[in-house]
Amino acid sequence: MRTTEMENLNIRRANTNDLPKINQVIESAVMNWPMPTRLKRLATPALLYNATDLKFLELLVATYKKEIIGVAAWDAGLSQTLPNGKGGLFHGLYVLPLVQRQGVGERLMEAVFDDAKCHDVCGLLIKSQNVSRSFFESHKLPSLAANDNDYPWQYWKQLA
Repeated sequence: MRTTEMENLNIRRANTNDLPKINQVIESAVMNWPMPTRLKRLATPALLYNATDLKFLELLVATYKKEIIGVAAWDAGLSQTLPNGKGGLFHGLYVLPLVQRQGVGERLMEAVFDDAKCHDVCGLLIKSQNVSRSFFESHKLPSLAANDNDYPWQYWKQLA
């Protein structure tokens, strides 16, 4: 996508009708991860969203020409311990491989942060897969030490 095309990128709330396209984006993104195919096939079903997830998570989609090309999910429940108090959880960020590294993920992430601020959430914990570390580190998000049972790569965003 060129800069002018990024201006035509829209971010909106997801609805139940979006779930098949959302899950296609997730599957496509995961199948592009640099790991054995069998592992990707086994991991993918656990990462897909369903109608129940829409009741508990905030899901945002990035659309270009009305097609879903990215998705971000976060949990507004204040269950995560952060340096500035109890915060929410940035649950997932997926972009179609064809348009990765063109600003879609960044726009979705910023939309999640804005949405969380509107919900008066003081911060968000981000539990990253190894494949996503460089994305979060390039955005200068502070890292957090992980316990033995946690994701080894954790970051956070202060919102208040």
